[in-house]
Amino acid sequence: MANVPLRLGATYAADRTTFALWSPDMDRVSVVVGDHEIGLVRVPDADGLTDVYAAVAPGDHHLGTYGFRVDGRPVRDPCGIMVDPATGRNVVVDLARTGPEGGWSEAPPFARRTDAIVYELHVRDFTVDPGSGVSPERRGRFLGLVQRGTAIEGRPTGIDHLVRLGITHVQIMPMFDFYTCSTVDPGGSRPRCYNWGYDPENFDVPEERYSQDANDPVGRIRELKTTINELHRAGIRVVMDVVYNHVPGILGADRGLGGITPRYFLDKDLSGTGGRTLDGSHPMVARMIADSLAFWAGEYRVDGFRFDLLGVFDRTTVAAWAAGLEARFPGRTLLLYGEPWNGGASDPREAERVRLGTVGTIAEAHVGVFNPRFRDAIRGSNDDGASGGYAFNQGDVLPIIQGSRGAIRFARDFAHPLPDAWDPMFAAAPEQSVNYVGAHDNLCLYDRVLAWAAKHDDLRNADFDYLVRVQQFALGIVLTAQGIPFIHGGDEMLRSKLGLRDSFSAPDMINMVRWNWAIENADVVDYVRNLIALRRAHPAFRMDTWDAVNDHVATSAVGDKVVVTRIDGAAVGDLWREIVTIYNSGANHEFDLGPGTWRVALERSAPNVGADRTVSGTVTAEGTAVTIVYR
Repeated sequence: MANVPLRLGATYAADRTTFALWSPDMDRVSVVVGDHEIGLVRVPDADGLTDVYAAVAPGDHHLGTYGFRVDGRPVRDPCGIMVDPATGRNVVVDLARTGPEGGWSEAPPFARRTDAIVYELHVRDFTVDPGSGVSPERRGRFLGLVQRGTAIEGRPTGIDHLVRLGITHVQIMPMFDFYTCSTVDPGGSRPRCYNWGYDPENFDVPEERYSQDANDPVGRIRELKTTINELHRAGIRVVMDVVYNHVPGILGADRGLGGITPRYFLDKDLSGTGGRTLDGSHPMVARMIADSLAFWAGEYRVDGFRFDLLGVFDRTTVAAWAAGLEARFPGRTLLLYGEPWNGGASDPREAERVRLGTVGTIAEAHVGVFNPRFRDAIRGSNDDGASGGYAFNQGDVLPIIQGSRGAIRFARDFAHPLPDAWDPMFAAAPEQSVNYVGAHDNLCLYDRVLAWAAKHDDLRNADFDYLVRVQQFALGIVLTAQGIPFIHGGDEMLRSKLGLRDSFSAPDMINMVRWNWAIENADVVDYVRNLIALRRAHPAFRMDTWDAVNDHVATSAVGDKVVVTRIDGAAVGDLWREIVTIYNSGANHEFDLGPGTWRVALERSAPNVGADRTVSGTVTAEGTAVTIVYR
């Protein structure tokens, strides 16, 4: 074999399939195709690939099974694109036969990353409730996400709820093949347990439990492609939640990556999972991840990636992945962001990893991170509700000022890491700050509100409307701040997991989105929906450069409870020439607008965005609310 294959794993052609594996430690490498074992031979290093062994199996192997062996031990193909759930063997697939139903449509237009409004969901949670209106055979499956025409008491559910809400991107929790719940019943259709999926087994394979027939390789791929395509047709882009940071301990051993070479891993587990942490600094591991990203962006047409524990990787490596995607898919404006921390371990390479204080140095690669400093300032940093943040009428205004400006750096120096790895002013561009108050892990926002009330004697019998107002205030801050807003699915309808902090393996009764919430809390849904519409209509809330925010957004505190932001809308092409946004964490505040007439766009946490009543002189900014006026 004269040339190194451009992609490892199994590369299909009608008359042959090429099998290739990285094996830096062992030269006794083979592949078992069906019942026949074929020896692999080392090929010349090229195209950044080293220590690769490959072989060609003549004939048409579509849907044939295979498995690699290293020094006689069977090992999983790290780059396999399909696996047989019954045997765990990989499957060769002709991807040309797996296109989505009806053929590919174009992804929705998307120009600037700060135009994104991201909504996180879990495939099963989102439609498994019978109240979703989704057909029984599709509930909790890929295709359930995109069934149109579903409703509860006249209110849309499922994908139609997302369309009505107005979000631009869904971030789908792990939909690749994960280890827990990999066993299916004899019919191959129902999972035996529940899991979020942050324990990767096959990075490039769709998760079987979300397919209507786990034993149909072509259908399993087609269903996910159809899901992504139908979301695109509905005007929604797709961010894939990826977990390249670790593998479960059992997959780091003999039959997994560890059976191939220990060079996949760091010596120390940085993930906090008890598994094995991948060494993204190794060129071949970095290449495997880069190829996987390109595979999902190209073959499945996903529109971005959310990295679990992005902080286990060097910032230069992450920048190279992002730049590679940009070069390979120009004009796609793909998102790439993640958690700028590891699993809580001390790291000897801390200064080189992705952190708040380092991500500004890779701004040109368009890499973003979740902003925990802004999150904690809004909602409180604890998990038990003992103390709340600014939205809970507690906390300091300074981090609210910093976060609401897209967390842009104090000075226009992007070349150097900041001395403080957790500096709240870290971004070289507002697109680097992903703003949020809730996500799948820890208490969801409404459970946090309830826990906070329960910890305080004066709040235990608090009026429901007040607690709801706290929720709306928190979401309102996120949706009016510079940066990229992120909403945990269900927070817009007061989702509760009955106070469970970490529901990764809890049953449906805890995790599922109950669609009656959309009826019972319709005012909250409408408040969020109308704020999203306001954000999408006004570029003044979506500035995309450090200079734009620095020059045209002026934020200050009035006392210790009120934060006032004045935006020069005309300077960024907004029809609202001047905008004043007021966050008030205290009692009602009379704000002096100065001369002239203004119009009120938002007040009292009410869902009537665009009411446009006229005010002059002063405006009453009610407590625990966002007020917006313009002219």
